[in-house]
Amino acid sequence: MKVFILFRRKILSLYNSFSSASGWKAVKNIIFLLVGLSLISGLYISFVRVLKYLHSVELIGEILIWKLTAMVFLMSFSMIMISSVVIAINTLYYSFDLKFLASSPLKPQDIFADKCADTVFYSSWTLMAAMIPYVFALMKTMNLGFGFFAVFTAASLPFAALASFFGIALSLFTMYFFPSSKTRDVFWIIGSLSVAFVYAAFRMAKPEYLLRPDTLEIVAKYINFLQAPTAAYLPSWWLTKTLTSYAAGKTVFILWLFLLYGFFSAFYYAVIKSASAFYLKGLSGAQNGSSFSGSPYRSWEEKAAEKFKFKKIFFCLLSKERKTFFREIKHWSQIILIIALVFVYVFSVKNLPLDSPDMKSFICFLNIGAAGFVVSAVALRFLFTSISLEGNSFWILKSSPIKTEDIFYAKLLFYCVPTIFLSFLLTGLSNYFLGADRFIFSISLFAITVITFTLCVLGISFGAIYPDFKVENIHQVESSYGGFLFMAFSMGYIALSVAVLAGPVQMHFMSRFNPAYIFEKKWLWISLTFFFFFSFILSQIFWKIGLNKAEKYEI
Repeated sequence: MKVFILFRRKILSLYNSFSSASGWKAVKNIIFLLVGLSLISGLYISFVRVLKYLHSVELIGEILIWKLTAMVFLMSFSMIMISSVVIAINTLYYSFDLKFLASSPLKPQDIFADKCADTVFYSSWTLMAAMIPYVFALMKTMNLGFGFFAVFTAASLPFAALASFFGIALSLFTMYFFPSSKTRDVFWIIGSLSVAFVYAAFRMAKPEYLLRPDTLEIVAKYINFLQAPTAAYLPSWWLTKTLTSYAAGKTVFILWLFLLYGFFSAFYYAVIKSASAFYLKGLSGAQNGSSFSGSPYRSWEEKAAEKFKFKKIFFCLLSKERKTFFREIKHWSQIILIIALVFVYVFSVKNLPLDSPDMKSFICFLNIGAAGFVVSAVALRFLFTSISLEGNSFWILKSSPIKTEDIFYAKLLFYCVPTIFLSFLLTGLSNYFLGADRFIFSISLFAITVITFTLCVLGISFGAIYPDFKVENIHQVESSYGGFLFMAFSMGYIALSVAVLAGPVQMHFMSRFNPAYIFEKKWLWISLTFFFFFSFILSQIFWKIGLNKAEKYEI
């Protein structure tokens, strides 16, 4: 009964957060809702096009659709399970309200059940939300009624819960046998490696070949493979069989529903009962801090501070940034994911079906925008959040004889150098594999360098304009109103930059296609100069605004 009181608390908190929203906060909620609906609409349109194309294939069209559906469910189940491992550790053992709940007259399994509900929600809601437009696209393609969606909703609840409880059970037993705060760090690394592996493996499978007419004959030879179960002993296949049975008008779908709910009930009972014996030991061990011993060696920042005494404070701040960054295990996991992103990005560009050298060079120019989008996402994750990550300890910097500008410059130097290196990798390797000509190669490297530096400055500036020092989860900073504004502004800046440079690139291709065309280089220099000074002025304006905001902080 007490666990229902805890659930009621969550419902009332959610209701109060919406009912108390007024003025600008309500407007922000509406904006986020509209953006989310637009993303879901875009996914729906894309899924409809893919499914209709597969459905048009003679003989095996319907088989292809259900095989793709089984693969989507299997991938979703795997991603929810991996996500739940990391989220369960934080939710079950490091939530801010655990001390309050542990001191209240609640049984350990009641607290555990409450945190399990949080884990299931946080680890599955994004993937389940992305599956909704896929199911609606499936309904439109296969001419299925809304009863199909009702069956999917009923079956998806135990499906998502089972995937999450696999991660919860793993976290519970691991923390029991290894009750240490270091265990969370290990889980972060394992989770990031798993996501990176799944992401890279899925891309290397080249799923786009299923949509190419020249390969569909090969697919037709594997009808037996298409009809075979996809991981028959996992809940993803049970969910697939529930939907296929209902779509075929067979009442056997009820048995598959009972299998999902029955297995979940048994698994839930086993995990909750185990928590009464295992949870408290892991919870107690998770609160213990880890030992730390300083290094006997002096860092290069300390040596530079002694050599350049007029910049001693700056190098000390730079040393602080480096040490705090590498001590946080979440940053290491993000680095692993970025490495996987670079691999998949370059692999995708390398395998583009392009034959014409001019078309390859043109794609290299458009690649400036794609690489800029990746850089803006990295800037959102690291630079925009860098001010907020100081937390309540920011008052120490404010009360010290340190210029706010030195704090900004230290963050900019530390994050900007590797970000520029990342942009060089994305652009340089893409240009190399596509065989871009010298003009496109040069202008793209120049453009991505200026864009990256500007985005880094904007990231720190927007982070200073819209800080949140009381945040508990870094993702809350990224998804905040300031993060949304930064990404929107970054996309506009990248689009404008590509538009400014499009003129010289157009003249370059016209001179290649028409030898009589004269490429007036003055327009090239005018465009490059305008692009450079526009980026510089833009970054300086927001840099000053961010500094002024930071000077007025009251912690």
